Amino acid sequence: MSTAVEEEKIEAMIMRIEHKSKKIESLLKQSKPVEALKTALEGSPTNTKDQRCKSANWIVVHRAMMAIRDVDGMLSFLDPEYYDILMK
Repeated sequence: MSTAVEEEKIEAMIMRIEHKSKKIESLLKQSKPVEALKTALEGSPTNTKDQRCKSANWIVVHRAMMAIRDVDGMLSFLDPEYYDILMK
């Protein structure tokens, strides 16, 4: 795969993460932290090796997690599929 094509894919991933970030902020303002975390975890770039994508996504996930006061309760609301994504 050419470098230009890879760069375009990376830029598209970063744009999706930025869009996801806006949606998460909206959910947090509505006091929906679990929904915000689920949104943050959905479509996470777990297969990429690009550090910018990983870092940008971690910031979004971290922001959602920090809004949750009851972590044990949050884990009980998450579907098991999200656990794997969260650990990655």
